[in-house]
Amino acid sequence: MSSQRFSPCAAILLILLFFQFAAAADSNGEKAALPPQAALEENSSTFSMLNTIIQSMDALHEQIKKRETELKAAASEDQKAEILEETRRLRKQLETLGKHLEGVATGVNLDAFESQPKKDFDLKQEIQDLLGPIIQELKSMTARPREIEKLRNEIAHYQKQAAATETAVKNIGQLIYQTHDEKLKRKLIELEKTWKDQQKQLANQLAVSRYQLEERLKEEKSFLDSTHEILRSFFKNRGKNFIFAFLAFISVIILLRLLRRYVYRLVPSLESSKRSFYVRLADVIYQLMIIVLAVGALILVLYALGDWPLLGLAILFLIGLAWAAKQSLPKIWQETNLLMNLGTVRENERLLYNGLPWKVTSLNFYTRLVNPELAGGVISLPLKNLVGMHSRPYHPNEPWFPCKEKDWVVLADGTRGRVLFQSPEFVQLVLLGGSRKTYSTEEFLKQNPQNISTNFRVRVKFGIDYRHQAEATREVPEKLRAMLSEELEKEAFGNQILSLKVEFSEAGASSLDLVILADFAGSAAKDYEYISRTIQKIAVEACNRYEWVIPFAQITVHNAEG
Repeated sequence: MSSQRFSPCAAILLILLFFQFAAAADSNGEKAALPPQAALEENSSTFSMLNTIIQSMDALHEQIKKRETELKAAASEDQKAEILEETRRLRKQLETLGKHLEGVATGVNLDAFESQPKKDFDLKQEIQDLLGPIIQELKSMTARPREIEKLRNEIAHYQKQAAATETAVKNIGQLIYQTHDEKLKRKLIELEKTWKDQQKQLANQLAVSRYQLEERLKEEKSFLDSTHEILRSFFKNRGKNFIFAFLAFISVIILLRLLRRYVYRLVPSLESSKRSFYVRLADVIYQLMIIVLAVGALILVLYALGDWPLLGLAILFLIGLAWAAKQSLPKIWQETNLLMNLGTVRENERLLYNGLPWKVTSLNFYTRLVNPELAGGVISLPLKNLVGMHSRPYHPNEPWFPCKEKDWVVLADGTRGRVLFQSPEFVQLVLLGGSRKTYSTEEFLKQNPQNISTNFRVRVKFGIDYRHQAEATREVPEKLRAMLSEELEKEAFGNQILSLKVEFSEAGASSLDLVILADFAGSAAKDYEYISRTIQKIAVEACNRYEWVIPFAQITVHNAEG
């Protein structure tokens, strides 16, 4: 039966928590701002809670006296041990209630007066002390909803116990009414009194929990108001400390970087592409020193302001960074080699990136790559993106792109046009007639562009009948070349001809084939297709003039013999 008896300790703990919140509000000046009527109502509530605690203490006193009486009448050692254990538990609850009564009456946290014994160094405890303020700050942000939910759970728990207690009292009363055994009736009456006391304690605790829930619900604010309150509280306390620390961090970085820039202006050779190993080493050390000093300034400001939660967060963040650096140490070593110009990518070398060649003009935490033939051909890459890449020395005459803007190109898909625009992302061609065709730069390179803006050759294959076999190798090529030379000079591009040849090619299945090879200067590139058509036209006119027969394709039909 003793294990089922109700303890009032939990309810009184909730009472203490509630009035500790009230005491905290008073210390901020809120209580002083209350009107007299409101202060009177608040004191009335305090008296009500004090009376509730005193009633619980009186009930415990009665239970202790009763246990002492039972101890004297106990017949066995087991009963005595059980009664003594129950008595110790009740006295401990009574002592706790006394502290709660004193705390509610004084409105002071009595834990502050308890001396803490000196302890030996405990790493686990030290970590808890470090994380404690941080966790407490996080808990305080959700204190109100958690407390409301806790009170609701307690009310539901007490209601369930109150219903069970009411059933027990009712059942005992029925037994008392029905029994005729006086000894049993006395025992039942005694048991009924115990359960009624417990029912009264439950009713008091339920009333306290309901009172606290009502007070919390009265204080509950809208989401916007709560957010505003949290932000106001943050910037009032932690916010300004965070801003000061952040400003110190940024100021150190800016000042030291400005100092670096000033030194580089005084000594321009330090920023040249041919810096020595020791200059690069000093620059890397200086960059690391900037980070170390900036972090040190941030921690120093938080330490000076005494903001241990933010300082703890900063330390945890640094520990996390150190652990991440430990895991990625090989990659950091590779990046350091790159910074020192000792890695696989080096300054003033040629690098292939996204299928395009680039010149590494500056190797730093953000590396500068340049392609002089592309519009917008300058990109900055983080140093980590260069890990695993390789550069090489390049020849001064090595091209950076197959063509330039305004060049004429012929692609593998048969497209011919003038380059209107080319960038690292796309290449746009303007075709004859004015239409425009756009390729991604990668797809454009896959078309194996033929640049005809320098010089180009037009190759035309032409065939005559086998009846001219005797003159096909010498006489026909000479006459055809003479006529081509005469007629092509009459065209607008006639002065752009660099070379003109007519040669016998091969004896085909149905014709004797000749090949016409005409080389032109790049200025005639826009007439590329027109030149090919003109050459074929002149070749047909030559056949008409010299009565050369142009054969049809012959089809040989073989009859199968039965």
